[in-house]
Amino acid sequence: MYVGAVAPPASSTVAELRRRLDHVVIAVRDLGAAIARYRALGFDARPGGRHTGRGTHNAIVRFGLDYLELISVYDEAEARQVGRGELVDFLRGREGLAAYALSTNDIAGEAARLVAGGLVVDGPFAMERRRPDGTRLSWRLVIAGDTSYRRPWPFFIQWDQGDEERLVRDGRGDHANGALAIAGLEVGVDDLDRAARLYGETLGLPRMGDFLFEVSGVSIALVPRTDADEGPSMLRLRSSGPPSVAPSTLGARIEFVGS
Repeated sequence: MYVGAVAPPASSTVAELRRRLDHVVIAVRDLGAAIARYRALGFDARPGGRHTGRGTHNAIVRFGLDYLELISVYDEAEARQVGRGELVDFLRGREGLAAYALSTNDIAGEAARLVAGGLVVDGPFAMERRRPDGTRLSWRLVIAGDTSYRRPWPFFIQWDQGDEERLVRDGRGDHANGALAIAGLEVGVDDLDRAARLYGETLGLPRMGDFLFEVSGVSIALVPRTDADEGPSMLRLRSSGPPSVAPSTLGARIEFVGS
């Protein structure tokens, strides 16, 4: 863990920093029930497997490279032991939007940028997921703060497998409700000006307005917090159908917008 101005190891040379919105995390108490509920809403939700040694398992609602992750805890003690106690506590009170990840091709550089911005950083550290068919997907993460859950900023992921390989393994989603891609997020924050500086100066995301940012065509709007804590508060999905609001999504506010 890097703290304050303590510099992480130097990043390898990267010709061009490439980022995009990778996935949005939705925390659910019962993974099987959540898969059934999202399928009933027209999402092609598929079991994703278990995170090795983390006490959590997930399902994937994939569009293209972007996807929704339905995450749940199957072993609370194991989850707490590896720093996922905040997820355990969150699920005891409610379900819903919990976090979002930006993919990068320079994970060590992301850690350095966050540290330079004065944030406490955990990582890069390795993780993996064993899919139901036994195959393995692996990646490295960088988290700002003590957890990735219910924070007003993203965490970063760098995959060990290529884009096409991951699409083949997880499969491209075919959603009966017309969902095509993640279009945008609203993130509730306590201090709009401070959060805007973090997104613009520390994270270096393109600014589209005073409190509106963009990454890989996905909008990230900072809004005053209305929940008990800061963090993602609404998800917008691009759809082939008319604008609408998804009902009963286990605490996650989801809107469909036109394509």
